[in-house]
Amino acid sequence: MGAVIGFIILLAAVGAIAYFVFRGAKALPPEVGASQSVTEPARPVPPVAEFHVKADAAEVYFDVPLPAGADPVLEKLLLHEAVEVVREKRHSLPIDQVARVVAYGKSGPEFAKVGEVGLETPGTLPPPAPPPTVFKQAGPDPLAAFGGDSGGSAPGVKSTVPEEGIGPAGANLELPAEIESGLRLQGFDPGSATAGQLVLGLLRLSGYTVSAPTQAEGYETYTASNPAGRTYVCVDPLVDSDYAELGEPLINRFMIDFGQSGHERGLLVSDKFGPYLVYEKERREPRIRFITRERLQQFVDSLALT
Repeated sequence: MGAVIGFIILLAAVGAIAYFVFRGAKALPPEVGASQSVTEPARPVPPVAEFHVKADAAEVYFDVPLPAGADPVLEKLLLHEAVEVVREKRHSLPIDQVARVVAYGKSGPEFAKVGEVGLETPGTLPPPAPPPTVFKQAGPDPLAAFGGDSGGSAPGVKSTVPEEGIGPAGANLELPAEIESGLRLQGFDPGSATAGQLVLGLLRLSGYTVSAPTQAEGYETYTASNPAGRTYVCVDPLVDSDYAELGEPLINRFMIDFGQSGHERGLLVSDKFGPYLVYEKERREPRIRFITRERLQQFVDSLALT
């Protein structure tokens, strides 16, 4: 009789263990409970300034600067994102009467209509669709194509620096139309953007997830992550009164901070010109690159080609 009772107790214990193991496995998040396929790169989304439902229209106002002329790529991007905003809002707002989704962007200080999407059935949105191909991932490591040269020009400060200062690096940059549209979508005008804005925006377009900034002594740092690893990004802020060439103290601080970060790559981004010293640093540490003013166009071209 005692053996029978012992056997029953053993079965009960085994059953309880199996139950809790199974329950625990179900409770585990996907990345712990099962292997996951490679996820799609996070896409940049435009900042939303206002959202209204008026009569049969859902109006989405984006804080995105519109170009002076027509931009069909940006129009498609904003219309796509406007539908996605409504898709998110429908969980908290009634949209049964909505028959149109209207997108707006910024034209100077005012908003201007970009276009609209009609719904076949009021209140029923089209199925989720991928964004236009400006967000296509550029490969496992988009930075690999950037060699760091300056397009054949000599390093050091240029003789053509204007007396009033160097200004934002975006003023003299040539951008493919799709990339310009993708940068505008992130809420800034590429033509008046700083090197930091441009590089971080380009990384997002290339499939990187960019962290919020961390303030350091005289500069900002970010982590840009993708399946190839983490990149430590140091952004030298543009100050009108600064000398036009990147200073050695900041270069040395960046080298130390990158070494302590544990990241696989490092980028120092600046609107200034690069001194000869950056070539020596890159030879000694091949995991880092300096994206200075004379190298920014080559960085853009390398991402566009990949």
